[in-house]
Amino acid sequence: MSAVRKAMFLCSILLLLPHAHAVQIEPDNWTGSMVIEGGHSILVEENTATWCQRCAEIDPDLGIVAEEHGSRIAMVSYHPDDGVDAFGPEAAQHRIERLNIQHENDTGYPSFVVHNGLIREDVSSWPDVQGDILKAESNQRQFTSLTVRAETNDTHLMVTVMPPHASEVDNMTQYTILFLQHKKTVDKAFENPGESHRDRVLVALAEFPMQGQQTAIGSTIIAPFVASYPTQDLEEWSVIVVHEYTASALQNRSILNSQPLGVVQISMQSSVLDDSGEVPLLLPVMIFLAVGMLGLVSINSMEKVREEE
Repeated sequence: MSAVRKAMFLCSILLLLPHAHAVQIEPDNWTGSMVIEGGHSILVEENTATWCQRCAEIDPDLGIVAEEHGSRIAMVSYHPDDGVDAFGPEAAQHRIERLNIQHENDTGYPSFVVHNGLIREDVSSWPDVQGDILKAESNQRQFTSLTVRAETNDTHLMVTVMPPHASEVDNMTQYTILFLQHKKTVDKAFENPGESHRDRVLVALAEFPMQGQQTAIGSTIIAPFVASYPTQDLEEWSVIVVHEYTASALQNRSILNSQPLGVVQISMQSSVLDDSGEVPLLLPVMIFLAVGMLGLVSINSMEKVREEE
């Protein structure tokens, strides 16, 4: 099959894919609760650090990228507990250690993992990240249908996930709730080459394995598949719910067959698209990717013409 036909075939597949499931709500429009059903979003995990110059430069751009992707991706940032990062939440270290089960321990900053796939390091790898997102979407034929409710009161954000039907229970999997804070302020006592805050910061989590002990880090488990996080100083937030394999199951699986089974995101945050007229740092990389793809198509088209002649 020619490159042109492959590209057309891929586009056809993407058009037939069901809508991904993530929703962003402006703070002024938040009514106190939201229920969403779905699971087809693609999980993008970023390893970053507040002291990292390159990470600081692209952090605002990643917010634009995440929003422009709409409901197709759910993006979360992990800050290491290295004694130098301003945040270093225990929940993020827990997720980093989970990634290390199937990936190299020593990765650069920033680095990205799409749907538990390969690690892509630095901004220069962004074309690969974009390609991984498209590939994950085109390969995802089935997904877990998740029903998630997020609600707030004066003190807490509470997230409830409807338990799976008995016929859908897989003892090697778990439901994971990730609590993210947007615009999290960097303490002035720490090295900070960027803006005064960072975005998409994982601050807490809760794990509900289908078999075994539940885990809460930074959050409180209220009941099976229900967890809460205090809203003090939490002006804008996101929750990502992932149906995924347990850490013990990952040790016996390859990267190719350990992708999340379902992903949903609810965000209560203001839009970042109109905040600045500056050109995002990632834009040249995106243009490079697009030009490269067009060049590849042109070359293959020319070769096809020569063959026909």
